Amino acid sequence: MLRRWTRTLLAMAGMLAPGAYAADLCPAHTHTLAFFNGVWNTPDTAASGARALLGALDEALRAHPARATLAIGAEVFYNASGLQRGTREGIEDLVEVFAQRAAELDDAVRQRWELFWEIVDGRLEGWHRIAAVLPRARDLAVALTEARNARLLAHATSFAAAPPTGIDYAAHRLRLRALHALGRGVLLVGHSQGNFFLNGAYRAQPDPAALAVVHIAPASARASGPHLLSGNDMVIAALRGVVPGTPPPPNLWIPPSTRDPSGHQLIETYLDADRNGRSAAGALMADRLLALKAAEPRASPGFFTATLAWDGDGDIDLHVLEPGGAHVHYGARVGASGSLDLDNTAGHGPEHYHATCDPQRLQAGIFSVGLNNYAAPAGRKAMLQIATAAHGVTRTVQVDAGPPRGEAGDASPIVLLRVAVARSGSAWTATVH
Repeated sequence: MLRRWTRTLLAMAGMLAPGAYAADLCPAHTHTLAFFNGVWNTPDTAASGARALLGALDEALRAHPARATLAIGAEVFYNASGLQRGTREGIEDLVEVFAQRAAELDDAVRQRWELFWEIVDGRLEGWHRIAAVLPRARDLAVALTEARNARLLAHATSFAAAPPTGIDYAAHRLRLRALHALGRGVLLVGHSQGNFFLNGAYRAQPDPAALAVVHIAPASARASGPHLLSGNDMVIAALRGVVPGTPPPPNLWIPPSTRDPSGHQLIETYLDADRNGRSAAGALMADRLLALKAAEPRASPGFFTATLAWDGDGDIDLHVLEPGGAHVHYGARVGASGSLDLDNTAGHGPEHYHATCDPQRLQAGIFSVGLNNYAAPAGRKAMLQIATAAHGVTRTVQVDAGPPRGEAGDASPIVLLRVAVARSGSAWTATVH
């Protein structure tokens, strides 16, 4: 009882002025664009996609009277699907096959790329006309169609056979819960296979009013919001009739380009500044973002933040050992460099710690972040996530929280991650180990 009363008093004190800290090291974002990347993205290419989306959104908002009140950041909700195969097993090589085989028929056919897009879209009217003059054209059309379907089917079935683990989805959901606690309006944007991850994260959130969704080139038959799909996106077209479910219908025609013969890539096609997809994507994102109703903030942003959640009832505590010796937890929620601003005793979490954004208070050194199972059943799985003001989520780990240890465990929490904060002149960095 004493512990619960202490927690209540500290919670009231911590909620009085969540924005009272200086924000020198932290951008004061009102909204976050959460990008769910498609297949074959490295972290760097996914980050480039997020920046390109943010640029298109900013262009669409420039003339809007509400633009001055918005501060929008972007984060990557990363997945590494496809990279484990080491090479691209996509259908880009169909372009080379078309060029080579068509040239064998007639060089004029090789120049007629509309025939290639007919293959992609499952239409063969032009091929039938040419086959009346060049009978071998029918064989080429059939071969290309079969090759297209085989490549997409192989990739789609391998994804279904080895889907993302529950940890992947749980990490995305936990970050959305943290952003909700910060009072952010969140625009979720998925590209290609990233829409599968987006749907999983979106459907688990308790407050959909603070979230909005835009699907770009969706491979998923399920939709959580409006979509943008070009009629000559060869990847999505190839999925029709090949895998269970049907992607949504095309609602835009982006002129073909040799820069991206597949018509599917995010930056090279949908956000290409020289074609119509970029303005369409920007307008759709702006419309959805402006309709958001952000939640009331319950936590504060930080130079870095630590968020803890677990998979059931019971009390698991977040602990942070600061470089100067302060031990931040439920019994001492304010440290020298940060505060525990969310404490949960009932179950599931989240608990949340933020390192100060004030460079006069932030300490350089090692922040050790961990947990103590205070009163949760043995076997609970706990997830700890570190995010930085500059880069969003940098590390997520899931562990067995161990047996309940009560107050006896407060002095020796299980350290899961260490955040090294360093300063060079006026520049600060945070590296997670």
